[in-house]
Amino acid sequence: MKLKGLLIAVLLLVGATSAFAVDATLNVGDGFYTAGGTVTVPIVLKTNGNNVSGVALDVKYNTTLLSAPVGTLGVAANSAKKALYSNVLTPVGTEGTYRILIVGGMIESSSYPNGGIMTDKTDAGTSGLMTDGVVALVKFTVANTASGAVTVQTTPGATDPLANAVTVTGAVTDMVAGVAGDCNGDGNVNVFDIVNTVNIIFNKPGFTFNKRCDINMVNGVWNPDGGANIFDIVALSNVILGKWNLPDPKP
Repeated sequence: MKLKGLLIAVLLLVGATSAFAVDATLNVGDGFYTAGGTVTVPIVLKTNGNNVSGVALDVKYNTTLLSAPVGTLGVAANSAKKALYSNVLTPVGTEGTYRILIVGGMIESSSYPNGGIMTDKTDAGTSGLMTDGVVALVKFTVANTASGAVTVQTTPGATDPLANAVTVTGAVTDMVAGVAGDCNGDGNVNVFDIVNTVNIIFNKPGFTFNKRCDINMVNGVWNPDGGANIFDIVALSNVILGKWNLPDPKP
């Protein structure tokens, strides 16, 4: 099934506990979709050794292709005890914007005029540092008419806690046709994909890496790391045994 051209732009605001300029990246990772289905897009943070404590981003998308974005925390943000807040902004023409804030937890307070206050509660919360990895997963519904090539781009900007400009880089990546985990491309996810992944890891002739093989998971949550390795074999095994679920779309 052909796929429609897709452009997602991300605006990044980074909060750091260090007084030094933050040199981090926040990119849209690989997603998998078919027309009329859904696509789950990972937002991947690379701190480059800096102390990133919060991110805010605008995910921009074509509303004729994608709709109904829903964000959830990724592994890197969840392990740092963050919370995710989001809102779908009013589209401008065909450009949609899904705004996400990933910071420490908030609690409601009747004494606070805006209805909520930032709090560390009893955990790391606001001040906890995020490590490299997926900070959010955004799920879209894909239009039935989608067809063509797929391109995803990040356009980041950033600031430190003192509102100083910092250096942040983005990247362009291609979405992948087909099903996550279907490493050999036969439309199914089974033991043959494990064998295929093993052959890729050992650089066997005739076996090359493709992004469908990268379904690394942490405790069942999709956390792609950009390559084929033992973590993908563990994830595939748990998926085949019914212990973990694949990211959308499923075979």
